[in-house]
Amino acid sequence: MIAFLTDPLLQKYVELRPTPIIFTRIDLWLSTCLEDLYESKRSSNGDLRYAEEIFNSLLRHVDNGSELHLTIVNFLRAYLPIWNGQEHYDAVLGLLSHIPIVSFVDTYADYFAPVEQALSSHGPAAYEKLVDFYTSLLQKQLCAAISQPFGSSSATSKVFQDLAAHVSTLSNSLLLSLPAGEGQSLISSVLSFYELLSTSSKPNIVPIILPPMHLVYLLTQQASSTTFSRICGIIGAHKAAFDVHPKPVKQYYPNDVTDSLNWCLRDIYHLIWIARALLTADNKALGLHCHPDLRTALNDYLISIDREYAIGAAFGLSNHAWLAAMSAAAWRTMEEREIAREGYDKNSVQYHQGPVSGRSLEVLKRKGGVSVDWDGAAGYKVFVLNWLAERGLGGIRDLMFATVTELREKA
Repeated sequence: MIAFLTDPLLQKYVELRPTPIIFTRIDLWLSTCLEDLYESKRSSNGDLRYAEEIFNSLLRHVDNGSELHLTIVNFLRAYLPIWNGQEHYDAVLGLLSHIPIVSFVDTYADYFAPVEQALSSHGPAAYEKLVDFYTSLLQKQLCAAISQPFGSSSATSKVFQDLAAHVSTLSNSLLLSLPAGEGQSLISSVLSFYELLSTSSKPNIVPIILPPMHLVYLLTQQASSTTFSRICGIIGAHKAAFDVHPKPVKQYYPNDVTDSLNWCLRDIYHLIWIARALLTADNKALGLHCHPDLRTALNDYLISIDREYAIGAAFGLSNHAWLAAMSAAAWRTMEEREIAREGYDKNSVQYHQGPVSGRSLEVLKRKGGVSVDWDGAAGYKVFVLNWLAERGLGGIRDLMFATVTELREKA
């Protein structure tokens, strides 16, 4: 019977030559075996190596395309409340990701809540495993929904909505519980969940589900260029999903959903493209929830340091704390190309000094340096977007090309 769980050839034989006797034997063996595992765990005298072998065999069996047996489903419901969150957790979470879901609320109460309780006692190291589990669960649910012949029912749509809402609450709670500057692995796991969700929507099958904007803005302000690029990519993917969705969109989604996305797009557009960072504007931008008085105070502080500084431009491509060094390297590449193309004398040409801006490019041109546009398809900002994308930060370009009409038309 263990061979049945581990041998794909034997599984295929049983699938092609099914008989009531074979299935009855499988049911009886599974019931007996799993009952023994449960009793040994409850009495704390079980053989861990034997349990590990059984769990791994069950997982391989399911991963090979078999459905999760009802006996295993019932066993997990009884076993998880006494599980310690450490033993064979990969196999346990792997099996649980295959569990069929009719109601997320009910499945959560029976299965996921005990898992969260068991893992939460092991500190931040276990948080990443928990979010990765929900990503795997989402992937299995997506495959099941897409394979349905007549599309998604309202119940299936609600499963996705409830799952995403729970992960949003969980992610926000976990990220805020960690000290500043820690939890990069957890952040990466959270982003992986939303990257999958943002690129998997199918009209009338899988709904478009936005992450909560406060979580987006929290991740936008993390001290990482990779995180910033990935969250931009997620928002850009949602924008692309709405662009190809059947029209009119308002017949499928309430206004507050599309309004939230538009506000977020405008906020990030203000942040990195037009030097209006943190600005609120008549309910059309939230300014990353920065209070106007705080924005004014920050602007006054920057101006007191240097009259060329301003809060609006502090997060642009040239000045952004996590992008400035790469933008400077991109400019040097662009400048050298222009010098070579125009045949300037490298010993006498005027080189650009300091962060690049529209004004500084005009000054550079008048003083005998290269002539480069600030905006436009062949300008500095687009060059930086492409340069960053070539080095793994393509989410910023994807968002800008999805947002800025003239860029999208020339892409």
